[in-house]
Amino acid sequence: MNKSQKTCMVGVLATALLLLAGCAEGYDEDSAFESSVKNSTLNAVSADDIVVTSSTDGATFTFTWPVVHGAGGYEVKLYNMSDPSQPLLLKADTVDACKTTASREDDTNYMVTVRALKNDRLHNAEQASAMQKLFSTFTPSYGVINSNEYSDLKAYFDAHPLPNDTTGMLCFDLEGDADYILSGNVDFGGHDVTIRCTNKSKHARLQLQSGARFVTYGAICLKYLDIDCSQTNKTIVELSENPADSLKSLIMYDGKESGYYFIMEPIVFQSCNIKKLGSCLIADNAKYNIRSLTVNDCVVEISGTSSAIINLKTASYVTDLLVKNSTFYAVEAITTPFLTYNGRPKEIDPNAEVQKITFTGCTLYQISKGSNFRGDTRTQGQKTNYFTVDRCIIVDCGKKNFINSLLRQLSTNPTVNYYKNTYWWGGENVADSQICDGGDNSGTALTTDPAFADPANGDFTPTGADQVANQTGDPRWY
Repeated sequence: MNKSQKTCMVGVLATALLLLAGCAEGYDEDSAFESSVKNSTLNAVSADDIVVTSSTDGATFTFTWPVVHGAGGYEVKLYNMSDPSQPLLLKADTVDACKTTASREDDTNYMVTVRALKNDRLHNAEQASAMQKLFSTFTPSYGVINSNEYSDLKAYFDAHPLPNDTTGMLCFDLEGDADYILSGNVDFGGHDVTIRCTNKSKHARLQLQSGARFVTYGAICLKYLDIDCSQTNKTIVELSENPADSLKSLIMYDGKESGYYFIMEPIVFQSCNIKKLGSCLIADNAKYNIRSLTVNDCVVEISGTSSAIINLKTASYVTDLLVKNSTFYAVEAITTPFLTYNGRPKEIDPNAEVQKITFTGCTLYQISKGSNFRGDTRTQGQKTNYFTVDRCIIVDCGKKNFINSLLRQLSTNPTVNYYKNTYWWGGENVADSQICDGGDNSGTALTTDPAFADPANGDFTPTGADQVANQTGDPRWY
């Protein structure tokens, strides 16, 4: 055998060994790798041996576990444990290898179970009970507030002040299906704080008492809460009048400060049901730039407010505002704006700073009726403005030309994106009124009456043919 033939033979043997090793991984059926475990009931490995790995984009899990010798495969089940009393089966699978994948969601409690299956050829009986592993995609908790000990959040934070040296997002967990109050202002200073319930199917209930609100000059997230504002006419979140000067230097232009206090981490209202809001979600007391403000999967009932719902009229604005999969409604129509800014991107960077306002998958009813949906004209007609109104149902909001009452100037300068929106005003389709400079010229507007099931009682299930066919508006109503 010459040198070339020897090299070729070595390569073939190496390839064969790799293939055999790959076939052996996690599977015990091939007679070439017959297990010594026979005529047995298969033994479980511990739950600690199940390894859960999230993909870099957060979209999927990978589950792995050690081989169970003599098994004929594995039964894997994944459950949503948001309500521990009623586990929801998300995936059931039978696999040969010691590995499988599944879709992943943030802020969710899970349980994965793995059971070794019988091997008839080796006369091995299946594992009697599945190994179970509980895990969560919630950010780790900083504190748990038990309702039987501290039903008043102010009392809790008075007793547990936040240390000055803590950094990062501090998450405080409320109990599901439990009642809490906020009896007075809680000032988080510059800490980034999340107040949340970890039971997504049974929210914690929080009543804001007269004048009570959260005060901050950091990020704040309110998640999975039912918030009752019927006893107060103040904002839910108030940006402090005494922010730290160090916030001003977080973004510089030409080596100079703009004068804004920057809140770099997102402010979020996530999956909250807000009842009888008589003021605003958020208001300012100094010159702030909120880099990101998101309202997602919320229902907000407005009750006679005299201020904008997002009320940054002192000197502030939001760089990137996203209102998604949410419903805002007033049983009795209000004329106040949805949002008012009194700051503008030019004051931060006249060349590159942008301002985005996005509504996607929303239902809006009787907000700013007959008035301007946006209460300021600080940035109208600017090339740095980006507006998106996508798959929304807009009924009696703003003026007949809703787009004009949002942009505040009909101009081709802003970047705009509109898709499959419903514009219904005064009992008629007014989609044609939106066709203008900067308006909805997409030709995709839906024209049937959305015909909500019972708006007077907060039921915004659409029955209009176009809306149902395209599943537009807040998806919760489908």
